[in-house]
Amino acid sequence: MNDITALERGYRRILACYPRSFRRENEDEVLGVLLATAAEGQVRVGLDEAWDLVRGAMRMRLWPAAPRPRAVRAAVTLMLAGAAAELATMITVVVTSGAVRAAVAARYPAAAHGVMVHLAIDMAAAPLAIGMWLWLAWANGKGDDWARMISAACFGLVTLSVLAALAQDAAIFAPADLTGAAVVWAIGLVSVVLIFTPAAGRYYRPQLARQ
Repeated sequence: MNDITALERGYRRILACYPRSFRRENEDEVLGVLLATAAEGQVRVGLDEAWDLVRGAMRMRLWPAAPRPRAVRAAVTLMLAGAAAELATMITVVVTSGAVRAAVAARYPAAAHGVMVHLAIDMAAAPLAIGMWLWLAWANGKGDDWARMISAACFGLVTLSVLAALAQDAAIFAPADLTGAAVVWAIGLVSVVLIFTPAAGRYYRPQLARQ
């Protein structure tokens, strides 16, 4: 394998991160520019260069070139914020779990074990919830109409979860956890409202027509 072939293969592996439609139309041209501007004797892609290319691919997948209404842009930003809020809530649950268990045990000793099981389930489900927020941000940013339906369904599940926490006196025994859940719920509410506005609907409709 000669040097230029090794470098070209390295570039092609990174360019594979870009959307297929972009690669189909631009990969050869971009590859030609990258090879032409490579340093003399360069045999592999540098770390800084690789990061710039990967960052461009991430930006292109999350923020496609098609113009989006302000409501959709705001909704996608909120969904990313929802992932961050979910992470913060998970950390809060971990930090306060001992205090929550002690508070429940002091008032309802028989329920202490059940509370810990519930907290363990919440902590195990948090990474999945974070991934869901990120996935929905990406899908809604692309204008996939099915993503709006799944976003609404997920918001319904979050609402049921908050109502269940209120019914279990979370406001008394786990106020910090409930506050985090309320923030996640509020972010979900606003983002769902935004993606179902008339302006957003006009953005999603062309995607349906292409399908």
